[in-house]
Amino acid sequence: MFVIIGILVVVGGIVGGYLMEHGNLMVLMQPAELVIIGGAALGTVFIANPLGTIIRMGKGAIGVFLPSAFSKAFYLDHLKMLNELFQYARKHGAVKLESDIEEPKKSEVFKEVSQVPQQSPCTSLRLRHPADVHHRRRGLI
Repeated sequence: MFVIIGILVVVGGIVGGYLMEHGNLMVLMQPAELVIIGGAALGTVFIANPLGTIIRMGKGAIGVFLPSAFSKAFYLDHLKMLNELFQYARKHGAVKLESDIEEPKKSEVFKEVSQVPQQSPCTSLRLRHPADVHHRRRGLI
């Protein structure tokens, strides 16, 4: 829906601005110029990217017009999980949180969260946890 609104805002802004300057709209209708510019842009995309990337770009462009895979309930579940996780960290401390992140299946905080995937937040927190930085730094020395 927002994609269609965005397209209408862009076209409306171009046409409105052009008409404010008392321009003739038929001047903007240049099919040959659109073919030249569009062909050059499309050719540049084909030259600059491998086939897999071009296919993903096409799927992404189509996906813009499709409904979102994530619902309001999905976001609310994740926000509740993060709130529980931060409250747990505040009450029990970072050391306890570290052991829960390392073994989420044995953790009491992650047992409460059943619908949210456990691996995703643990992986993200493992990368950002300060104690983990010390272990990685020790491995570099």
